[in-house]
Amino acid sequence: MKKLLSIILLLFLLVKGFSQTDNYDIIYHRVLWKVNPKVKYIEGEVTSYFKILKENTDVIYFDLLDSLNVDSIKQNNLKLLYTHSNNFIKITLPNKLEKNSIDSVTIYYKGEPSSLNKGFGSFIIDKHNDTPILWTLSEPYGAKEWWPCKQSLKDKIDSIDIYVETPLGNKVASNGRLIYEKIVGDKKITYWKHRYAIATYLVAIAVTNYDSYSQYAKVNNNDSVEILNYVYPENKDIAVEQTKFTIKVIELFSNKFIPYPFYKEKYGHAQFGWGGGMEHQTMSFMNNFKEPLITHELAHQWFGDYVTCGSWHHIWINEGFAVFCEYIAQEYLYPDNYLNWKKDRFEYILDKTKEGSVYVKDTTNINIVFNRALTYEKGGFIIQMLCKQIGDSAFFKGTRAYLQNNLFKEGYAVAEDYKQCLETAGDTNLTQFFNDWYYGEGYPNYTIHWQQESDDVINIKLSQKTTSSKIDFFSLKIPILLKGINKEKLIVLKHTQNSQEFVCDVDFVVTDIVFDPNYNILASHPANIILGIDDKLENKIRVMPNPVKDKINIKTNKRYLFSKVIILNSTGNIVQKEVYNTHTNKATINISLLNNGLYYVQIYTSNSIITKIIIKTN
Repeated sequence: MKKLLSIILLLFLLVKGFSQTDNYDIIYHRVLWKVNPKVKYIEGEVTSYFKILKENTDVIYFDLLDSLNVDSIKQNNLKLLYTHSNNFIKITLPNKLEKNSIDSVTIYYKGEPSSLNKGFGSFIIDKHNDTPILWTLSEPYGAKEWWPCKQSLKDKIDSIDIYVETPLGNKVASNGRLIYEKIVGDKKITYWKHRYAIATYLVAIAVTNYDSYSQYAKVNNNDSVEILNYVYPENKDIAVEQTKFTIKVIELFSNKFIPYPFYKEKYGHAQFGWGGGMEHQTMSFMNNFKEPLITHELAHQWFGDYVTCGSWHHIWINEGFAVFCEYIAQEYLYPDNYLNWKKDRFEYILDKTKEGSVYVKDTTNINIVFNRALTYEKGGFIIQMLCKQIGDSAFFKGTRAYLQNNLFKEGYAVAEDYKQCLETAGDTNLTQFFNDWYYGEGYPNYTIHWQQESDDVINIKLSQKTTSSKIDFFSLKIPILLKGINKEKLIVLKHTQNSQEFVCDVDFVVTDIVFDPNYNILASHPANIILGIDDKLENKIRVMPNPVKDKINIKTNKRYLFSKVIILNSTGNIVQKEVYNTHTNKATINISLLNNGLYYVQIYTSNSIITKIIIKTN
């Protein structure tokens, strides 16, 4: 009964957002792992330095699966009291520690790692070409399945030293800089030193008879980074050629974002048998070396490793950005094929994302967290949309500010953090965009009515229907290409309400229009294009632009002339009046002195009064 009550209390605290490891900040780990790729077994010694966050702390917790056996726990060679249950180690310290004090403990453990089935297999034994291989993959919840740690998305390890003892004939891939490989009897000890902050789930090892080679890339005008590749000997020849692509992409991303964040240590690849890739910090584990996988896992070093999602709800911070970087690589390295490449992904996204949000509502199910259609593909595409909505200059300025922000770099962030960086860089408000595209569901499909009643203007009515009942309307800037004989003009319409009408200047006869010619809007292509607009008088009179900053232009077909314009505020009071000596079909009215807000524009024709609604903005 006592154990049952403890479990109930633990579940209650977790639901309330409390973690038993919240009373300390992890500073440093020194680990020694003894493994053999032939055997699913680990023996470990983990020394952890921590800073106390709460006054008079005498109990600390580490995460570790119950099936792994703790031999002992020591502090300064003194054995400590502990219990190990519910996948937690509870350690009782000999003295109460003051807030901000720093101390350490060493945990000795061993056993066969097993899985709670909440990840992708945290500790795997396999073979390649009949040769044993061992690898770890802790995302999202698997670190505690093979080593005692603080498994948290609140607290990065400031630095780590990794020593791995293996039988001779093996090489060990891991995080950071390789310091040495030392033979001791019939064993080899490999030492990796990492001096950047790292999320617990990104700590990893892979062990087999790797062959290795180095390549180098420039990250700025003065510095280069080693690209250290650990590959299967049977694959080395093809790998050497394929991994050259990494040089192009690391230099591209260093130029577009910030220099590769860990260039003082390395970037690298380690081949493994899982069906994809995993962005372990400074050394991605790779199933193959095809260009899309190289691009995606490398991108994570900026988006996912240097800045990590602060919650699995916001895995978009990791995966959406890595997919977006695939767009960047295609656009800049293969510009001639970029549009066709984008179209190929487009149809998949449309088919699979009619419902469901990029924001992850259920983080207990990895199939939802790592949903290919939503988390990856739609997540990546809406970043590409963001770039085009606010403009490339503001987008990359905001993204660099995000990566350089002291609150996020080598730390954690959520979607709202990135949103604020873009808003500042673009001097804009993106709340509606995020509500629609990140937290919302589905996408719009467009119908466009158009007609050209005179040579100098074209009338367009833009309507949309959404695929999800949870979103009524998607507000976006919509690019439309006007086509004539040997002439084209790209216009961008700020679509803020359904069935919105626009009047656009044009200096040629339009023969056709194309919705979103570069596929920058997530919607069915082509749109439903209809020649002709309703033949009602109110649709023959256009007020533009709308919203408006200073001047409105009123235009009509020459058959519909007007003599007076009255502007009323939202309470019905007249705030401005314009009277014309002769009837006219066009006028320009300066409303810059009016306050921001909604206004009614009454246009007096010979036999009627037509009212239009406009929005005055800065």
